[in-house]
Amino acid sequence: MKALFDFISKLLAALSHAAGDSADKEEPAPAPNVPTVDTVTGWAGEPPYRYIDVSRWQDTIDWEKVKSTEYRGVMLRALGNKGGNPYFDPCFEKNYAGAKAAGLDVGVYWYSAATTQAGLNAELSMLKEAVRGKELTLPVAMDVEDSRLAVLNTQELTDHVATALHEIEHLGFYAQLYTYTSFAKAHLFVGGAALHPYDVWLADYTGKTPKVDFKYNSHQHTSKGRVPGISGNVDLNVTEINYPRIIRKKGLTRLREGA
Repeated sequence: MKALFDFISKLLAALSHAAGDSADKEEPAPAPNVPTVDTVTGWAGEPPYRYIDVSRWQDTIDWEKVKSTEYRGVMLRALGNKGGNPYFDPCFEKNYAGAKAAGLDVGVYWYSAATTQAGLNAELSMLKEAVRGKELTLPVAMDVEDSRLAVLNTQELTDHVATALHEIEHLGFYAQLYTYTSFAKAHLFVGGAALHPYDVWLADYTGKTPKVDFKYNSHQHTSKGRVPGISGNVDLNVTEINYPRIIRKKGLTRLREGA
């Protein structure tokens, strides 16, 4: 009996010692409260943000001079159209290289005159070739203003444009519709279900807030701007949207692999 009592006493003492060791250990230090830092870069400062758009008509551009101005980026024309046939803008490649070297944010647009799916596919195929291997931190815009598009009725043209913009998203870019106020009112349901998901870049040179019943994020307010580094007139644009930040954050800067 005494042996059993001694065994139980030793067992209780051992358990008590183990509990004491555990109680004497310090609590692990809590993880430091490190603030989360958003490392995605965009345009610095508060809006409005200003940018330009150019094509072959601006000829040779001194991009370093452009960079020294208030204009943060540029939309480059990738494709023009002559007689219903798309062509590569002859200044696109050198404009892309110069603007990127100067540190400007770059996007592209193409002038569309296609009224059939086959014609649209041809434009998109050339556009893919133009942007392959390039980094874009502004939108890819479809320029919808050509009078030949009026052979389609409003619903047909709206669906046609929506199809193209959907394809731009599928290619891995931030899709945008470019048009002007009177064309939009006469030929497109811009605020309708088909085009509602897409960003709008609106040309309106009245000097006033455009009178439209749909949302637009960018305003091309003149075609007669003057910017150091560019001889002659140039289109000027203004937006409240920090496109480079949004586009980088969503990973929409390059042609999707396999496209």
